[in-house]
Amino acid sequence: MASARAWVFTVFLLACLLAGPTDGWGSRRRRRRRTCPANTAALPGALNTWDATFTFECPWNKAISRIKSVHCNTAEDRVWRFECQDASGISHLTQHYWTGWINDFDGGMGQNCPFNSVVTGFKSEHSNQHEDRRWKMKCSKKTGMVLHSCYTTGYVNSWDHAMDFTVPVHVSYYVTGMHGYHSNGAEDRLYQFRLCKVTP
Repeated sequence: MASARAWVFTVFLLACLLAGPTDGWGSRRRRRRRTCPANTAALPGALNTWDATFTFECPWNKAISRIKSVHCNTAEDRVWRFECQDASGISHLTQHYWTGWINDFDGGMGQNCPFNSVVTGFKSEHSNQHEDRRWKMKCSKKTGMVLHSCYTTGYVNSWDHAMDFTVPVHVSYYVTGMHGYHSNGAEDRLYQFRLCKVTP
């Protein structure tokens, strides 16, 4: 009789183990996979959805004045929002140029607009394989425009954290380049921007 009870107990124990963890009432616990919030919930006014390609261009005669971004660990991506402001003293930007890709997935990034131009737009696409973005910049100028007093910012974000970078256009600085590098551990990218003053 004792051996029969032991056999029944063993069968019961195996059944419990095969069923997986329970909530204490015999029902199987369901594991929930975390998801990213909606793009505009994560960042009001976000331009893109998670993992999506996007293109942004400032309106006529405006330049990039603010760059905001939020990261989600589930998508290992960022959503982005850009703002533009009148390019004081450099109206009539008549010459426009799109760079090629300025970085490879997982690679370094260090590109400045050529021809004494300022950044007026971005194009970006995401790779799920690399969990990284690559970028193009739209560069704009007018004849005779010259850049001066240039410098590169420190990193304007930290791994997995939000970015909110305001360009000091009130003292006539403009974005003229984008730099940074990617971490395969954090699956995120740190960003820097090159800023210059402009002589019309």
